[in-house]
Amino acid sequence: MLDNDVINQYDGLIFDMDGTVIDTMPSHAKAWEMVGQHYGYPFDGNLLYEMGGAPVRTIAVEMMKRYAMPLDKLDDVIELKREYGKKLIMQHATLLPAANIVRAFYNKKPLALGTGSHRPIAKILLDKFDFEKYFSAIVTAEDIQHHKPAPDTFLRCAELIQAKPQRCLVFEDGDFGIQAGLRAGMDVFDVRVNKLIRGNS
Repeated sequence: MLDNDVINQYDGLIFDMDGTVIDTMPSHAKAWEMVGQHYGYPFDGNLLYEMGGAPVRTIAVEMMKRYAMPLDKLDDVIELKREYGKKLIMQHATLLPAANIVRAFYNKKPLALGTGSHRPIAKILLDKFDFEKYFSAIVTAEDIQHHKPAPDTFLRCAELIQAKPQRCLVFEDGDFGIQAGLRAGMDVFDVRVNKLIRGNS
């Protein structure tokens, strides 16, 4: 993980949630496969990793198109995915190393959470780990119009914690989220490979 001396150079820290602070990705991938089984389509949960950071509706549309499932069932698919996902993440979700950075910099720097998750799901997860208290701002799928890889999620986070985008560091695990952070003019730390990516590079 990133050295504290490097992190101290930033005015604000912004964290993705799923796969960055909380390990939920295997549960979400399994939930997609269960939805496919329910409807008789071979949904592949690995699509989630390709589209990490995208909201559930975006992933659902792509999943259904890829496996030739009629889109008239879109709302039903989303509802069932949320039902399965909620049960699985409550059973299996755990904290990831980035959670230690959240704890370490609490009350030292403004912290924000910028997630493509549905607000009720984010609330359930944050309550599970008593983590909501650490964040000065939480931006979910409902709070912005254009989702990752658009920069809006992270720009809104920076606005809410009153930090200039170029003075913020984003922690991310998804390609869409990394693109979003860089498009926002922020530096991004890819937690998958422990690599700092400069926003102006």
